Amino acid sequence: MTIVASLVIQGQKLENIAVLNPGNWMGKTWLLEIGGGYDSLYLIAEAPSMESAIGELAEDEKHGHHIVVEEKYLKDYDPDTCHYGPSGQVLDLDHLLIYGDDTANQPIVCRYHGHGLPVEGIDSRRLADFDLQDSAT
Repeated sequence: MTIVASLVIQGQKLENIAVLNPGNWMGKTWLLEIGGGYDSLYLIAEAPSMESAIGELAEDEKHGHHIVVEEKYLKDYDPDTCHYGPSGQVLDLDHLLIYGDDTANQPIVCRYHGHGLPVEGIDSRRLADFDLQDSAT
C-alpha cells in the first residue's frame, strides 16, 4: 500500500510526501526535510521521538542513503563524535531538518492519502480505522 501525506507548514502547502512507515506509530508523525533548500526532499516518518524518526529514515531502503555515510567516506568521520543509526551505520545529519513538537501527541499534523482512503485524506492517527490490506497501491 502506498500512502502519501499532505500538510501545511509555515504557510507552505506540501503534498504527495512519501510516508516511510505508515501505521507503525499510530500516526505520531514527524516531517523530515533533506537538503534544506529550494529542492528539498520531504518525508514523513512515524516514530515515538525525533531520534527514532532519524532511525526510521536510516533504516529505510529507498531513502536511507540520504543520511547513511557510504563506506568509502567513513574515514572522514571521527568514530568518537559521529552520529550512529540503529544498525550501527554512520549518519551524516548536516542536511537533515526535522519538524515536530516533542510534547504533542501528533508532533506534526498531516493527512494521509492513498487508495482506499477518502479523497480528502484522513488524519494520520486514523489509518488503523481503514482496512487497506486488499487495496491496490
